[in-house]
Amino acid sequence: MNLTTQDRQIINNFSKFNQNLEFKKNLNTRTTMNNIACEYILQSDEFKPFVIYDTPEFLNVLNCYNNPEVEIFDDKVILKEFNQTFKYNTAERAICHLPERNIAQIIKDKIPNTEFELSFDDMKSINRVNSLFKLPHLIFKSDEDNYHSIIITDDKNLKSLEYSLTTNYKVSIFEKMFLMESKDIPLKYLIALEPKPTPDTNKRKENTNA
Repeated sequence: MNLTTQDRQIINNFSKFNQNLEFKKNLNTRTTMNNIACEYILQSDEFKPFVIYDTPEFLNVLNCYNNPEVEIFDDKVILKEFNQTFKYNTAERAICHLPERNIAQIIKDKIPNTEFELSFDDMKSINRVNSLFKLPHLIFKSDEDNYHSIIITDDKNLKSLEYSLTTNYKVSIFEKMFLMESKDIPLKYLIALEPKPTPDTNKRKENTNA
């Protein structure tokens, strides 16, 4: 198992949704609320799959090494480099929150209402803004020229920060979910859609009188 910098970055992003993860060539995970599913194909070579309960902790172990030799057993992972050795116990599947279906099985034969593309750099920007400001709503808009904007904001607060990213890149929007696919790397996010929130009447009056 020779995880690249990109592999570790994606795994770190996945761990923010769910700390439990089955390490394998074709990674997939989901949030504990089951409203976001994530998939990524590692750049690493094939290796024996194993389950980790606390992925951030395991990544900290990996980050102690530059290029460790990794031995995978049924109940543990051994990492070695020069005179350093780490033994890390793996987890049982039964105690972890792991996905039962992949994104293709969830979507099945559904046809999207609209599609556009999203680059890996776009997704990094969205993740960065989301982690910094914790704004609750992700909104998609299109203009008359069919250019799409992704807006991150608090739609219930008229004075909320509003981040906008304009793109003509690949997102598939379905009736109750949307699929985000990077055009640069094999990375996918399937996210459940919520009904458009109604701004709070009292807040609207307060903001109008301010």
